[in-house]
Amino acid sequence: MKLIYRSFCLIFLIQVWGGKVFSQQLETVQFSTPKTLYFSGEKIWLEAEVRSGSDASPSQLVYAELVDDQSRSRAYVMLPLEQGKATNYLTIPDNLPSANYLLRVYTRTSPYLSLDKGIAQQFVTVINPMVPPAPSKNKSEARRILPKAEAQIQTADQLQAILKNSSSGAQAVGVSIANPFLTGEQEQIPSSIYTELDSKPLLPELFGHILEVKVPEPDTSKTYFISVHGKQSSLYTAHPNAQGSMFVDIGGLKHWDKVILQLEDGSEMPGIEIIPPVVQTKFRADFTFPELSLTKEDLVFLETWLKASRIETYFTERYSTDSVQIVTGFVADYTYLLDDYTRFETVETVLKEYVPSVAVRSRDKKKEFRLIDMAKNMVFESNPLILVDAMPVFDSNLLAIFNPKQFQKLEILNREFYLNDRTYPGVLSFSSYLNNFGLFPLADQARFFDYLGQRPAVELKRDQFVRKISEAHVPDWRGVLWWNNSSSDLDQLEKPALPGVYVLWKRVEDTSGKSKVIASYFQLD
Repeated sequence: MKLIYRSFCLIFLIQVWGGKVFSQQLETVQFSTPKTLYFSGEKIWLEAEVRSGSDASPSQLVYAELVDDQSRSRAYVMLPLEQGKATNYLTIPDNLPSANYLLRVYTRTSPYLSLDKGIAQQFVTVINPMVPPAPSKNKSEARRILPKAEAQIQTADQLQAILKNSSSGAQAVGVSIANPFLTGEQEQIPSSIYTELDSKPLLPELFGHILEVKVPEPDTSKTYFISVHGKQSSLYTAHPNAQGSMFVDIGGLKHWDKVILQLEDGSEMPGIEIIPPVVQTKFRADFTFPELSLTKEDLVFLETWLKASRIETYFTERYSTDSVQIVTGFVADYTYLLDDYTRFETVETVLKEYVPSVAVRSRDKKKEFRLIDMAKNMVFESNPLILVDAMPVFDSNLLAIFNPKQFQKLEILNREFYLNDRTYPGVLSFSSYLNNFGLFPLADQARFFDYLGQRPAVELKRDQFVRKISEAHVPDWRGVLWWNNSSSDLDQLEKPALPGVYVLWKRVEDTSGKSKVIASYFQLD
């Protein structure tokens, strides 16, 4: 009943929030990053806030994405919102080429409600030592020279002095190593750089992520199994609509990184695919994407800050308990912890030896399972819904001869099981120790996708920006000295060990309500 209720709620919310109610409460997205110069494999930390009118947005997720000069998505992550706010990170792929990228943040619906307010974005530079930037299209274009330093800082007291009034009236404020490869770093880019977006169904993510699956040549009568796997697993079902789209509300499940798609009858699914949740955009013809050009003179600067980038930022992940029960949410009639019994070499033997409510039968030389229907005191006439870590299994013959040595638990439901609009003759569910299917093989007809779910909520230790890390073996190579810190941290601010040109930036609203950046540069000896 829980899954039926969730599907009904999703349909209802699509209808309501996709109409009058949601259209009157546009989402305004803002974010900031501590710096704009990164190396491959590094984390881009960001603070995001999503408002719906004057209140925190009801959306539960915000997306952070890196886009290249062809408007192609090169990396993205979904981050949990708490009261409309998120402090989290996007990890830069190790194979991402050196270039300037557009970092943008939005919710599932915000770009379609207001392109201007629904996407916040700025440029960042990514340097990959193994993949240099493409040759410049403009041969005469020279690398930008940093603005002249306005001050020379030699002591921590001088550094504290320039920050005393910096946070007054600011949306965000920070001090970091200056990026010599971008003009106007930390400046927000208006969404006028895009052509109009194609319309899409509004799917507000009020419980968690909504997975979109595209089915070619759809048959609306067919039932698809969508099993989601990671630290925990869960099973969902859906039917494609006439356009071949299926939308699955993953809900409160958080810690997952794999998705398996299967048809209810175990048949082939040619061409089925998962649609990424990122927004599809095209740049206007008159928009110029900033190129990245490197020279030999940059090597000393980059080598120094490459080493500094390898010092990890301190944070704590908060792994809260998922609100969705493991597997399908059913309450088992019988539960067997397999280590409490003799370990046999096949599932068939296990069931025959100490599971009296399940019978193993042979038909056409293949093994099948029959559960006792406790409600009617009779035996079901067909296989139950068979699961291994929430993954449906259709080959009962293969499961019967499989060695269950990596299965930890067996749960059995000896009565009819209702999963959305389908009824199954009971449930036979195995759980492995590592939630890796106990190495049971994936069916040939199944489709497996690496699909990272939302990142866990984190707590960032902000004092690491203002003073050196206490461990003596870690050098004081801070490239970020301040990022939206509390004023109480100012007295602890210390000068880092690496000299260079730093930028003090402050993002404020002008008289028209538009965001602008006030930046000043100083030399740190």
